[in-house]
Amino acid sequence: MRFLAPRDTPLYGPPVRSACRPILAHSVAVLSAAVPGIMGLGIVGLGIVGLGIVGLAHPARAQAPDPLVPGEESEELRNLREMEREVFGGQALVELPDGEVRVSAGPPAVTSDAPAGRPLEARASRDLSWMRGLTLPDLPVRWDDRVVRYIEMFTQTPRGRRHLEAWLRRVDRYGPAIRQVLRDRGLPRDLIFVAMVESGFDPTARSHAGAVGMWQFVRRTGEELGLTVDHWVDLRNDPEASTDAAARYLGMLHRRFGTWELALAAYNMGYGALLRSIRKYNTNDYWELSHLESGLPYETNLYVAKILACAIIAHNRERFGFGDVAFEEPLRWAHVEVTGGTPLGTVARAAQVELSTLRDLNPALRRGRTPPGAASRVRIPADREARFQERWARVRPGRPVNREHVLRFGETLADLARETGAREDELRELNGLGEEERAGVGTVLLVPVRPRPRRDADGERPVVSVPPGVEVVPGRRRVFYRVVRGDSAAEIARFFRVSPAELRAWNRVDPDAELQSGMFLQLFVQPSLDLSRAVVLSPDEVQVLEIGSDAFFAYHEGQSGRVRVRYEVQAGDTLSSIGQRFGIRVSSLARINQIAQSATLHVGDALIVYAEPSRVPPELRPDAVSGDALEPGGEATVERTGPELGAPRDETASDDDDDAGDLESGDRLPAPEPDAPPVAPDDPAEQHPEG
Repeated sequence: MRFLAPRDTPLYGPPVRSACRPILAHSVAVLSAAVPGIMGLGIVGLGIVGLGIVGLAHPARAQAPDPLVPGEESEELRNLREMEREVFGGQALVELPDGEVRVSAGPPAVTSDAPAGRPLEARASRDLSWMRGLTLPDLPVRWDDRVVRYIEMFTQTPRGRRHLEAWLRRVDRYGPAIRQVLRDRGLPRDLIFVAMVESGFDPTARSHAGAVGMWQFVRRTGEELGLTVDHWVDLRNDPEASTDAAARYLGMLHRRFGTWELALAAYNMGYGALLRSIRKYNTNDYWELSHLESGLPYETNLYVAKILACAIIAHNRERFGFGDVAFEEPLRWAHVEVTGGTPLGTVARAAQVELSTLRDLNPALRRGRTPPGAASRVRIPADREARFQERWARVRPGRPVNREHVLRFGETLADLARETGAREDELRELNGLGEEERAGVGTVLLVPVRPRPRRDADGERPVVSVPPGVEVVPGRRRVFYRVVRGDSAAEIARFFRVSPAELRAWNRVDPDAELQSGMFLQLFVQPSLDLSRAVVLSPDEVQVLEIGSDAFFAYHEGQSGRVRVRYEVQAGDTLSSIGQRFGIRVSSLARINQIAQSATLHVGDALIVYAEPSRVPPELRPDAVSGDALEPGGEATVERTGPELGAPRDETASDDDDDAGDLESGDRLPAPEPDAPPVAPDDPAEQHPEG
């Protein structure tokens, strides 16, 4: 059990660096003369990209949007973007005599940890007396014009004041926990304002670029920092785990670049992008880079100034008129251990709290229950721990009601439902899956613990049709994979570690066409490949038919109760007379034999005829080949098949059903129902993520 750190020390105490004060006094004198002119120059209006979405390596930047977390920009962050556009956007570049182009002719280096530069000549009069005597944060402060303008925006405009007041009100919600992590890692405590600027201290914040959580990590960076993201949990939303990851990441960036300005810039724009900019312009001064054309992304030019402005105002709330802001009470919780797969509702009953309270305390649990498997820790209100421990033994299930199942490649919820005897909608509800949501290969799902359904001992094996001439590939193992909805040839080839060209050579598939569910692909894989994570069948588990063989046609006609015979044309025969003799339409005969309906027949010609067994004359019976006549085993064995493994085929359906497909000359095709959608196979695909 761990309690959140108590509200032991005020966030806004005396300045950490007393040496900053004389520098600040000098800065005020310089800026009183210089800033008015600087303010008139402004920043290039390059367009606002939003908060937390620029760069390549930063947790909130640059990858393809995360399909697991689509997200939408919050109204709060959208309002801030609009204010920034009004204050900083749409102003002209300043051309300097030396040919460099700067977005702002900022003042010389005047920081809290560097000597002041030469005072500038006054350009206009402006009252900046509010800057005297300010308490500075423990991050280095340079009085760049952007810092000043952010302070003015947040303190002197109604919209800005409302925005910052909302942020300040929430600063202590997770403040004790964040400050404790920063202290433990020896980092400046005012890095807490990174979380303020990134998310407003909201652990559920999501950007439209896939960045998630209080510190806005994209999936790849979060996972590199140890934040698990899967079907059940997203630790980017966890306030404790994500804060520790952010602290480690910021500390690493500071050790790499040497200043907090550069560390924050790298956090925003990405490590690699910042390194390229430093090498391009041959300077490691963040403020110099921020004033050069194309030196840094537009958002990064504002990012550091915004954090510093928030920190300065927070340390001087009374001076800026925020002294009466009522802070929210810190969230305090205890950790309790529960078994894997436990619903939060069960924990809430034991702790006697509202389910919504537990959801708020455990934002990383994506499906309303702990992940299957090992025991998990859950947060409950600190004052309910004793009550929980007293009641948990009575509330928790006496024996497991669900078990784990790892979804394999090619396995659908329909397969899993047949395997377990559960309903598909029951599995969706149990695992928090939406109606159209898919679970990817490797996802751990919960299935009810109940007796497994008995399998039909006489069940026939699936029939697989394969091109002729491909039976063995030396050094490879032959398996068969059934396509499910959403599969692509490239994805299947990648999973089974074969090339797309090999996949095409072993199967009759068009690389430009979509694979359809219910198709079977034969694959020749390396013997070392682990097939336990996929749904595949061995040659012993299927019955193989070579496409175009007598057995192939005999099987498929046998499904419709017909036999396939070869008939030799006799004198006087016509397509019409042969059709009447065998009970088959002229159009079907023509289509089967790929001739015109008006074709002239010659004595001795061979025709293929599909007929009911009772219509076949006795003298032709020895030549008839039917599915019932085939012996099991080998390449000529036959079996029923359907849209699912082992599912019986509809006996009324046939590729050559006379009632459905054989039209005499002049017949019309039946009109479709108005607005009728195409009928999809009953094969819901749960194999592929969000992705």
